[in-house]
Amino acid sequence: MEIYTIGYGGWISSPHIGYTSLYVRTDVGILLDAGECTYARLTQCGLSWPDVMFISHRHGDHILGLPTFMLMARRVGKRLRVVADRETLEAAAELARLVGIENSLPYVEFVEASGPMTIGETKLTFAPTSHPVQTLAVRIEHGGKCAVYSSDTAPSDKIVELARGCDLLIHEVSGNPGQEEEAHRVGHSTTADAVEIAKRAGVRMLMPIHFYVDPPVVPPSVTLIIPTPCGRLSI
Repeated sequence: MEIYTIGYGGWISSPHIGYTSLYVRTDVGILLDAGECTYARLTQCGLSWPDVMFISHRHGDHILGLPTFMLMARRVGKRLRVVADRETLEAAAELARLVGIENSLPYVEFVEASGPMTIGETKLTFAPTSHPVQTLAVRIEHGGKCAVYSSDTAPSDKIVELARGCDLLIHEVSGNPGQEEEAHRVGHSTTADAVEIAKRAGVRMLMPIHFYVDPPVVPPSVTLIIPTPCGRLSI
């Protein structure tokens, strides 16, 4: 399993680090979230067209790049498979209509993430997060390896259970230690929260992601994977 970092910022982070998006390569290619310019960054990283896109929720920094993939699917005659909860799928279809690309919708397959699913030889399992809009985290398993992407969330026992025993937890860090009250109020976590969740879940590695305005300050005691543009991690 290989994990490529396409972007790792939040909605109002530095534009140089991009919006949070990852590409997971197993026997299939899985794109996790698509904010603005994700297609451009995907191609700059030399990554192939995804077999499936997982959109965690309808906030703009996770979905506004989707119309470009819809248009490209129509242009090159490819099928775009989008996996999300029902609310997010409805938002994705409405977004296509709002920006005037209804003619791309026949090239999109909307798949509701209502339970575990297998794509090729890769298993996807979902869990709701603690965020103001419906949001899903995802666990990806293939070949005895496992990675979990939390998406946006305040600290959640559901994420701990979803990540239990995994190799890698990719967890959002929208605040630093001491900013817990503010972060939790708007459905986000701090770096200290992410470290604690990784320890409780017993994961081997933690990748902090979704950096917000302040540079992240990460407490010690876990093995950290620091994302970089187009960075690749093999587990």
